[in-house]
Amino acid sequence: MVHALEEIHRLLKPEGYLVDLHPFPEAPILEVYHEGKALLSDEFPSQSAEAYRQADWAIDLIVQRHLFAVEGSGAFDFLTHAPSASALDAYWAIASAFDQEPTDKDIQARRADLFTRVDKAVNAAGISSEVVLHERGRITVLRPSA
Repeated sequence: MVHALEEIHRLLKPEGYLVDLHPFPEAPILEVYHEGKALLSDEFPSQSAEAYRQADWAIDLIVQRHLFAVEGSGAFDFLTHAPSASALDAYWAIASAFDQEPTDKDIQARRADLFTRVDKAVNAAGISSEVVLHERGRITVLRPSA
């Protein structure tokens, strides 16, 4: 990641900006709502935490090396809404289609268990229920240092 950021620094015009967006390393939360009330809330099993920690480390390193200066940063909520666990699973398959790393078997089993519990909650609540994947993200705006 640091090499990519060094290359961006080389290619970026002095008046340009680099905007970095990535999730926090903490696990996303999968929730089921019915009429505004949370029926289920649990961690969504993910194996991306280490990659997000490395992204944080890479940004910190290029700032320490004075390649970029932080113009601003903040946090935001990224919510993915779906009518069911299967719809969310289909979306997740598309969203992660280009991931190079195979999904860990333990993570697959934990997701399957969670999706079973989500489906039960959705089926019990009826058509007005909603599945929400809640991720926390970070945005950092960087400008090249002289």
